[in-house]
Amino acid sequence: MAWGEQDEGALEREVEALRARLAEVEAELASARASEAELRDMFTAMMDVVLVLDAEGRYRKIVPTRPDLLYRPSDELLGKRLVDVLPMALASEFMAGIRTSLAEKKLVTTEYSMQLEGRDVFFSAHISPMSDGEVMFVARDVSDRKRAEEAVAEAIRKQAVIEAQAAALAALSTPLIPITDEIMVLPLIGILDAQRMQQVMDALLSGVTERGARTVILDITGIAVVDAQVADALVQVARAVQLVGADVVFTGIRRDVAQALVDIQANLGGVVTRSTVQSGIAFAMARRR
Repeated sequence: MAWGEQDEGALEREVEALRARLAEVEAELASARASEAELRDMFTAMMDVVLVLDAEGRYRKIVPTRPDLLYRPSDELLGKRLVDVLPMALASEFMAGIRTSLAEKKLVTTEYSMQLEGRDVFFSAHISPMSDGEVMFVARDVSDRKRAEEAVAEAIRKQAVIEAQAAALAALSTPLIPITDEIMVLPLIGILDAQRMQQVMDALLSGVTERGARTVILDITGIAVVDAQVADALVQVARAVQLVGADVVFTGIRRDVAQALVDIQANLGGVVTRSTVQSGIAFAMARRR
C-alpha cells in the first residue's frame, strides 16, 4: 500500500473518531439541557425562598421561586450584603447562622418574621453550607401554622382564665365564715346543682378538718329551689360533716324544703334545725358553753 493511501485511511479513521466524539458531546449537552430544564421546573414549583449567600452575607444568587416573599426585588439585592438591606437585628441573626453553618459544616434552622406589604409574614429557614464559603438559605412561609399555634395558645390562655375565674367564683359562692374557733357558718345562695354541692362538700370538710370546728351551720335561706335531689344532697353533706366530728345545724328551712325532706324520708338524726342564722349561732354557742 502506498504512503498516500495509508495517510488517507488514517485521516478517515480520525474523522470518524471526531464524529463519534461530537455525537457523544451533543448527547451530553442534550442530557444537560434536559437536567437543567427539569431542575428549573423543580425550582419553579418550589414554594420557598432560595438564596445563595457568601460568608459576608452577600447575595450571590436568588432563585426566582417566590419573588413575592423577598424583602426587596432581586435586582436590588444581588451583590449587596444582608446588613445593607435588612433590619440590623434580623441581619445579625442571619449572619450568626451563616457563621455557624460554615464553621461547623452543619444545617442551621431559625424562625423569624418580617413585614411584607404591610403584613407580618413568619418564616422557617434552613441554612446549609456549600463549597467556596457559601451557604444555601431556604425559607418557607409558615404564617398559617404560626397563626394557628398562636390561636391555640390564646385559647389555652383564655381557658386558664375561665377556670381561674370559675374557681374564684366557686370560692365566693361557698364562703365559709368562722364565728368562733369552733363554730362556722356556710350560707348557701342561688341554685344548687351536682357540681355546686360537691364544692359545698369540699369546702365544709376542708374547713372542719383544718380549723378543728365543732359545729357547722348550713343556712339554706337563699337557695332558690329545693327539690328531692337537692334535699338528698344536703342530707349527704350533713352526714359527711358528722363523720369528721362536727355537729350540723340547718337554718332557714322553708315549707318547700321541709316537704322535700319528708318526700325523700330523710334521716336527720343528730341534725339540729333552727329558723334563722342568729338562732342557729345562739344554739351552737350555748351548746359549746
